[in-house]
Amino acid sequence: MTAQMLMFLMLVLGMCVLFSALAGIIGFGVALLVKAPVDRAISWGTIVAFSVMTLCIALLAVVVPMAT
Repeated sequence: MTAQMLMFLMLVLGMCVLFSALAGIIGFGVALLVKAPVDRAISWGTIVAFSVMTLCIALLAVVVPMAT
């Protein structure tokens, strides 16, 4: 793996982290909209963020071998 490919992979992974954080914030907001308590809303947002991050990592695990 070249250094350029590794830098691109790190950039994509960083974007996945930002995307999952945004999805977690949206999940938190939706939980608050349905009148969930704050501790339950935080747990729902966390579950959404971790689920999206897992999906991104799984997608990278499929795409990266095809690119190399």
